[in-house]
Parts: sequence; structure tokens; C-alpha cells
Amino acid sequence: MRYGELKPTPALQPFVECFWTLEGDGANGSSPPERILPDGCVELILNFGDRFLQHGEHNKQELQPRHFLVGQMTGPILISPAGRVELLGIRFQPGGTRAFLDLPAHEFTDRVVEIGSISRKFERELLQACVVERTLVGKIAAADKFLVAELSKATHDTRLLALAANIIDYRGVISVDELASTAGISPRQLERRFLSEVGVGPKLLARIVRFQQVFRAVDQSNPAWADVALACGYYDQAHLIRDFKQFARETPAVLLASQSHLTESFTRKARMSRFSNIAA
Repeated sequence: MRYGELKPTPALQPFVECFWTLEGDGANGSSPPERILPDGCVELILNFGDRFLQHGEHNKQELQPRHFLVGQMTGPILISPAGRVELLGIRFQPGGTRAFLDLPAHEFTDRVVEIGSISRKFERELLQACVVERTLVGKIAAADKFLVAELSKATHDTRLLALAANIIDYRGVISVDELASTAGISPRQLERRFLSEVGVGPKLLARIVRFQQVFRAVDQSNPAWADVALACGYYDQAHLIRDFKQFARETPAVLLASQSHLTESFTRKARMSRFSNIAA
């Protein structure tokens, strides 16, 4: 499968990390599941191909919705193509969805939700803008224009977006007390605002960002995990392994040994973002 990314226009960049595309030939549904990992972002996905299979517990499989929102994730999602792949994704900055879908973000955490069940008007108008374009690149341009128009309809408080960006800038190694002090509010108030606007609390977002940092730090097949853990802000190797077992349901060695192309594409190591632009 072919994965690519495009930057949004400058007006959208505080809210949208990137647009992405995924294309591939037909599949028969027998492909092994791909593991998509938590990354601190909410995704809006428009599917112009065949729907993907999502794999649950006890070998349960179900088709994903046609057009859907993936809320903040605290564990992996297992998916596999069931036919022709033609996806357009909008990857929001942490907290960026609030400017377009003014609903409590924590209601969608660890959920895949049809866009129409959130806002039929938003889904209808976004699709109307995109379907007239024949290529995914053309659809991205149409989606970008649509979101800019939506953004211009009201003013937006970007203070929480800046706090979430601080977590990314510090690679997850920043305390809730520091963030609360920067915001001039109590840690409890900060937690409530993050749950409402980002979907997870600031401490959990920092853990997810730090977990994703490991993929940038590892560039060899047999890394020294104790050194990687310290370089990424963990207390020790055991601390790193605990986060991998929660967020990936695998140990780091097992996950990286079996990591698929699609799984790798959706980690921050390979992505266009503030995170990937930070010098190691």
C-alpha cells in the first residue's frame, strides 16, 4: 500500500497536523491484521474504496464505517483491508477537532464513530466538497478549503492547543504541574479541559507522545533498550515495557520485529509533524 502526507494551508496548521492518503490494490480480506498504535491525535477518515475489517477480541471481525472519526486511542486498533484501498485522512493536532466538531472529545476516546452520527451537516458538506474531485490530491485540496471556511465562521480559543503542543515539543517529558502553571489554572482544571478538548488527560497524552518517541530513537534491529528508555525520558527499561504493553499490547522487541509497513507509516517516526521536526 502507498501512504503519503500533505501539509494543510497555514491557517489550518494550529488545528490540523496533516492530510494523508492510503492507496492499494484489491485484497481478499485474508491479510494479517495491521496494528495501528496510539499517537495522541484524532483522525477523520473518508473511505472512497472498500471498507476495512476491524479485528476485536475472540476473533471478532466487523467492517469499519464508510466515513468515520477515530478518537484518541489508549490501545492498538487491529485492521486489515477487505478490497480496494482509497483513504483520505485528516489528522488533527491534539485538541484540534474542537474548532470543527464542538463536542466533548472524551466521548470518542477509544471509539470509531461514523461522522454522520456526530454531525450529518458536517459530513454532508465535507463529502460534497470532496466527491467532485477525481483524485485524492484533489479531494485533499477541497477538504482543506472546506475546513478553512469552517474555521472562519467563529473565533477559537487556541490556548489549550498551545499547551498540547508543549507536550509534543518536550517529547512527553513535562509535568502536569508545569503545564498548569503555564496556563495559570489548577492541575484539576487542566485535566478537565484536556479531557473535554483533547480526549485524554495531559499526563496520558504525555505518556503516549513519549511512547511514540521510541520509534524515532530506534534505528537498529537489536537496540540497547535500557539506553533507549533513558533517551526517551523513561525511568528505566521496565517503565518503557509497561507503556508498550498498555499502548501496543506487545513488548517493544516483539512489536518492532513484526512491525508492518502500515504500522510503521502511522508512527510519528515516519510522519510530517511538529514531533518529527524536533532534532534528536
